[in-house]
Amino acid sequence: MVIVLFLLFFMFRFSTVSAAEIILSDIDTAEITKVEQELTVPLELKINSSDGTVYYLRGAFFKEGTSQYCGYTWNGSEWYNGPFTSGDGWKKLLTVTIASDSAKTEIKVKVDSNDSHCREPGDYLFKVLRYTEAGNSSGDDQTPLKIRIALPSPTATTAPSATNAPLKSQSLSAEKPKITLLPTHTLFATAIIKAVSSSPKIPIASSLGFISSDSGEVSPVNEASVAGITEKSQGNIANLFIPGIFLIFLSAFLSFNKLRKQGF
Repeated sequence: MVIVLFLLFFMFRFSTVSAAEIILSDIDTAEITKVEQELTVPLELKINSSDGTVYYLRGAFFKEGTSQYCGYTWNGSEWYNGPFTSGDGWKKLLTVTIASDSAKTEIKVKVDSNDSHCREPGDYLFKVLRYTEAGNSSGDDQTPLKIRIALPSPTATTAPSATNAPLKSQSLSAEKPKITLLPTHTLFATAIIKAVSSSPKIPIASSLGFISSDSGEVSPVNEASVAGITEKSQGNIANLFIPGIFLIFLSAFLSFNKLRKQGF
C-alpha cells in the first residue's frame, strides 16, 4: 500500500513539473489581408521549471484538425521560418527565460505566402510551439486564436514574349537624285547659236567664208561683203551680249534655287 501511494505521489509530482500552459492575449485584428502584414501577440508561459531555464517559442498558423504549420517568427533580429528540428534551427526562434515558474513576452509573426499551407484563403488557427534546449517541441495547453487569411492572388509571372527588335533608324538618308547642270558657257553658246541661226542676215555659210544668195547659190566672200557682214555681225553680237549676260545670271539663279530645294 505504501509503495502504491509513493508511486502515485511521484507521478503526480512529475506531471506537475512537466505541465506547461501558454496564455495568448487577444490581438487587434483577426484578419490578414497583406503578405507583409505582421501580428504581435502578447503571451505568458507558465511552467514549473528552474529559474534561468531558456525556451524557444515559435508562432504557427494552421488549419483546424491539421498539424501542418506555417509562418515566420521574429527572433529580435530577423524573420525565421525553419528548419526547426535540425542544425539547431530552434535556437533561431524567440527566446524566453523562466523566472518564478513563468515568463511574459510578446511574439511577432507573419504569414509565409510561399508556403502552400498558408496560401489558401480561409479560417486558420494560431498557436505557439515551445522548444527546449535539446530541441524537443511541445504545443502545451493553450487556446488557439482564430485568424482569417485572405491574401491577394499572386500575380502570374509570364516570360516576356519575343518581340522583334526595333529597326535601327537609317543613319544614311536615301540617296538624293543627282542633278546634272549644264555649264553656263554652254547655255550661253547654245543661246547664241539659236539666235544666229534664226537671223536671216547672217547665214550659217558665212561662218565658213561664203555668202549664199537668195537663189541658194554660194559665192566666195569679197572684201565689200566681208565689211558688210562684219558690221552686221558686230551689231548682232552687241545685240546678243546683254541677253547672254541675263541668261548667265538666270541660269546661275535657277541652279542655286534647285539645289536648295533638293537639300544640298
